[in-house]
Amino acid sequence: CGFPLPPPRHAAPPSPTGGAVLLQHGLLDAGHTWLLNGRQGSLGFVLADAGFDVWVGNNRGNVYSTSHETLVPSEEAFWDWSWDQMARYDLPAMVSHIKNVTGEKKISIIAHSQGTLQTFAALSLPATPSMPALSLSVSRFIALAPVAFVSHIGSPIIRTLSELPAPQVEFLFGSKAFFPSTEAMRKLLPSICAESPWLCENAACMVSGCEAHSLHYNVSRWPVYVAHYPAGVSVRTMLHWAQSVHKSTFSAYDFGSPEANIKAYGTPIPPPYNLSAIADVKVCLMSGERDILADSTDVDFLSRSLNKSVLESAQVITGYDHAAFVWGSDAPKVLFPSILKLLG
Repeated sequence: CGFPLPPPRHAAPPSPTGGAVLLQHGLLDAGHTWLLNGRQGSLGFVLADAGFDVWVGNNRGNVYSTSHETLVPSEEAFWDWSWDQMARYDLPAMVSHIKNVTGEKKISIIAHSQGTLQTFAALSLPATPSMPALSLSVSRFIALAPVAFVSHIGSPIIRTLSELPAPQVEFLFGSKAFFPSTEAMRKLLPSICAESPWLCENAACMVSGCEAHSLHYNVSRWPVYVAHYPAGVSVRTMLHWAQSVHKSTFSAYDFGSPEANIKAYGTPIPPPYNLSAIADVKVCLMSGERDILADSTDVDFLSRSLNKSVLESAQVITGYDHAAFVWGSDAPKVLFPSILKLLG
């Protein structure tokens, strides 16, 4: 694909005892999301301090992944992808790179939001002559705020996009980056949040849920979060999300006509991702009671779509919304102990 994607390595202990772990971020986010709450409150630091060799992934198009062998972000062709390519090429490339560097035969993946989406898709893909099945390289997958089917999604932004024709979305947002991260935004938004925290809380409500923010977040950290979020994604990725809501499917990107789909996939309808094909990996679901993006009905359907032999556990975190899994101030007490126990 031309995107150089080796993930940065977060300061690993001299002699890791817990194995390699890849942390994969969610929609409009980046790898820094695992490190924003300081050493005691961020999963990346906590895992490293517990002896794990922690790797932080970054999806193509975010602030850390704007390089390409032949293209630049000002070209439309640079943004000619959706989460399909993250699943088919990027995640397997990250896992392969980690294995080559560490010598590990298998690694663990912990993902949030869209990171779970691309991991579920990647794990469901069959092996090809050039790419072995990803499940052969993954021992355990912990899915935080897991998404695959999103027909019951409550996020106003994605729900609204799902009701608009693709040409109208591209008319409004173009066909390159969706809400790109700019230096001006990174300076302006933290100032707004510092002066009026309620504005940032209300904006977060539109994405992840509005319940009990004061119970699960340190509101003084909002300027830090918005200095890093949104971190960049393609308009096509947002269109792919919208298609998933509108069509109630977990499938490849729909190019809009049978002819275009046949050219891309060999079939007039985009092929579905078959979750029942996932094998040889332990899957752990951790969802939030108040999450409007990973709705409980959709998470239940996801759970039932997995083979019982791979679904190791499904836990609901009381009061948690979508973002609390990465930014929650009480995560060290509410979330991290369960993750450490699962990793063994």
